[in-house]
Amino acid sequence: MLDKLIVKGTENYKCYDILKDLYANNPEFKKIVDEGIESGKVSGFSQELWDKLDMQNIRSRGVNSFCEVFRDGANLGYCTVCAKQVSYSLDNPYLCGGTNTFLIGTVNSPDGRHTWIENENKIIDTTFMLVIAKDYVKYFGYTLENRYNPNIDPIYVNAKEFTNDKSLRR
Repeated sequence: MLDKLIVKGTENYKCYDILKDLYANNPEFKKIVDEGIESGKVSGFSQELWDKLDMQNIRSRGVNSFCEVFRDGANLGYCTVCAKQVSYSLDNPYLCGGTNTFLIGTVNSPDGRHTWIENENKIIDTTFMLVIAKDYVKYFGYTLENRYNPNIDPIYVNAKEFTNDKSLRR
């Protein structure tokens, strides 16, 4: 059923490693994902979101497209950085931090510390590579400790404007 979550052309991206591992090795996680897909409460990143990410202006040496970060699996262990970068492509995101029980004991988050995005009644998770309806997120083991509106921060707003400035595109 994972194929329903992965956009064609991204099947071999390393960004899905944690999703694939948990899905294969954790029956509880698999059940939550499967039931979420069947009920329309869980999806993967849409082609539209991938396109938005690909159009971002990137300020990192050696990276030509933000999608390369996901292709190489560099999102794993860097949820705060990735969530912030993805949020630049969204209209009214909130950056959220806390823990996730499914991440406890993983190499990149031994204590389950995690960051994700809340946007339009959905959670966008750059580690699980999932978009989860807010009314279904309770099954995924998130504990929210802080929720931040980055659009009130002038530095964030300027970075977002740069990231999405079409006049700078190649």
